Amino acid sequence: MMARTLSYQRGLSLVELMVAMTLGLILMAGLTQIFVSNKRSFTLSQSLAYVQESGREGAAMLAREIRNADYWGCISQVTDVINNVDGDSGSELLDNMLMGVQIYPDTDTTNSIVDGSHVIVLRGIDGSNPVRVSNVPSNQAATLAVTDAASFFQGDILMVSDCEFATIFQVTNNPQQNNSVQLVHNTGNTVTPGNAKQGMPKQYAGNANIFRPAIVRYSVQFDDDGRRALVMERLQLNNNGTNATTLGDPVELVGDVRDLRTQIGLDTTIPSDQIVDDWRAPPAEDDVNAAATLAQVLAVRVSLLIRSQDQFAGDSPGDYCFPGWQTCTDASTGLQTPTDRALYRSYTFTASIRNRIYGDG
Repeated sequence: MMARTLSYQRGLSLVELMVAMTLGLILMAGLTQIFVSNKRSFTLSQSLAYVQESGREGAAMLAREIRNADYWGCISQVTDVINNVDGDSGSELLDNMLMGVQIYPDTDTTNSIVDGSHVIVLRGIDGSNPVRVSNVPSNQAATLAVTDAASFFQGDILMVSDCEFATIFQVTNNPQQNNSVQLVHNTGNTVTPGNAKQGMPKQYAGNANIFRPAIVRYSVQFDDDGRRALVMERLQLNNNGTNATTLGDPVELVGDVRDLRTQIGLDTTIPSDQIVDDWRAPPAEDDVNAAATLAQVLAVRVSLLIRSQDQFAGDSPGDYCFPGWQTCTDASTGLQTPTDRALYRSYTFTASIRNRIYGDG
């Protein structure tokens, strides 16, 4: 009877099936938990790598540019440079041509710069491949003879320097015509903004060189998709045209930079001992004492706030400290909580302006 009963059994009983399903569900739940944990870990690691790379790139680029700012060649003091470009150009960037370092909080709600973030404008010259003056003109003449004018165009803003004095002027002729070797810097409305006067403050000798000034602005701006990024804009000083008062198109340097804040380190000692003794917020752009204050800056602190691309990098919003020099014990001292679950990190560095520390100016 027992053997006959066993021979009729086929498949699994209901109890056995339920036990097997329960074990399978337990195993599946464990595997799912492992998968979710690994995915979260991977997402967090990827986000952390992204913000670290972005922060390091942004800090490295800005630190290098700040260190090289306010370079005017062999001129020992920027006060020996004369700006002959018309001061009524309407361009704030050009009118403050000799302000080697200009930093201010953005308050213009109509531009693409993130409101409240800080703007860094750096000026100086490109010291590479200067062109030598070949003739000794009268200081009242409107012409400089050079060894090679093939790289210059009408409207270019240039600087002539003999290591004792320097003059910034705008080219009013087209050196490309008839293989000219002359740079004319006349007055009039041929170019914009033009020259305030045609003469030079001195008669430059044959040891003088022609350099190209440079004006670059760094800021955090919105793109067309509402994404924030650290961008660079270069003023068109050599644009093969007649208008040198507008900025070029913004070039994205580092993506997902949410904010940029600065502090300026001043040498307020009289006479100067070239040691920072006061750290403060930069003056407003329209501050009447801004130029005098920024002329004392020896170093700049910069704090960049970087955000991960993935807005679900963490399980919950994580607090962050910004700017990086704050104590960040609570909201009043810089501790902030985002509205999303993205990863936020602030990267803070200090860069000295070596042309002010190691020079006499």
